[in-house]
Amino acid sequence: MVFAAPAKINLYLRVIRRMDDGYHEIETLFERISIFDRIAIEPAKEKTAITCTDPRVPVDENSLMGQTVKAFNERHGKDLHFRISLEKNIPVSAGLGGGSSDAAALLKGLNRIAGEPLDDGALLSMARALGADVPFFLNDCSFGYGSGRGDIIQKVETPMDIGHVLISPPFEVSTKKVYDRVSAFDLTKNTGVDKMFSAFLSENDINGLAENLRNDLQTIVLRDFPVLEKVFFELRKAGAKGTLLSGSGPTVFGIFELDRVMEAGERIRQFFSAEKDWRVYVARTYK
Repeated sequence: MVFAAPAKINLYLRVIRRMDDGYHEIETLFERISIFDRIAIEPAKEKTAITCTDPRVPVDENSLMGQTVKAFNERHGKDLHFRISLEKNIPVSAGLGGGSSDAAALLKGLNRIAGEPLDDGALLSMARALGADVPFFLNDCSFGYGSGRGDIIQKVETPMDIGHVLISPPFEVSTKKVYDRVSAFDLTKNTGVDKMFSAFLSENDINGLAENLRNDLQTIVLRDFPVLEKVFFELRKAGAKGTLLSGSGPTVFGIFELDRVMEAGERIRQFFSAEKDWRVYVARTYK
């Protein structure tokens, strides 16, 4: 069986405080988008084997994929074996949640192949232990509001369908290192998430959405990688209604009307074609 693992972007990310356990309390608005990995899963007789098309992705028993299989077997109470093949299309360590989405898709896939022995509550408990973003991907929703570590999810019901152009540079950013530096900056205490929700709930207000984009990590990442400034500039020049760093980056996205996103994507591809290993994606809300 083959399962899709879509990427995400954060339309809103506010860092509230550092908690006693070392993690940060945040509030965020996730959107699933139409860039996705594919995971093929089938039962195996002797031992679990995981392969990936991208050699940079770890696939041993200590990897996130390996830990997902281990967690499922421990909760299920059986030592099941699988052949797992990951087709990697989401950029690695790019702020798009690829690893978390893979873990969630694998968790759901293992449960289905095993005859669905675990209920939603058990799957959610494992998802939270595997990573803060995993619970969002476990929910079949296009948009979700995340609180706590980002692992407490409320579905956001809206018919909104957004066009995006994403630019992923040829370097990675460590999420942990970015969050470790949050305390060095004065984070604003006010919240604009209510305005963001108003944009969602008021007849597909893409302009209101674009005006209320926020990411408290963006300033930190831009100080380390000022080259990203040109990404924001080119997206705006191509007509983006709003631009933002996704998660801890380094991927930057622009918001476009669906009838303009393909043209904008082609224009930006032409600009970055001379830049080695820079990747440009055109995507939309994943339904």
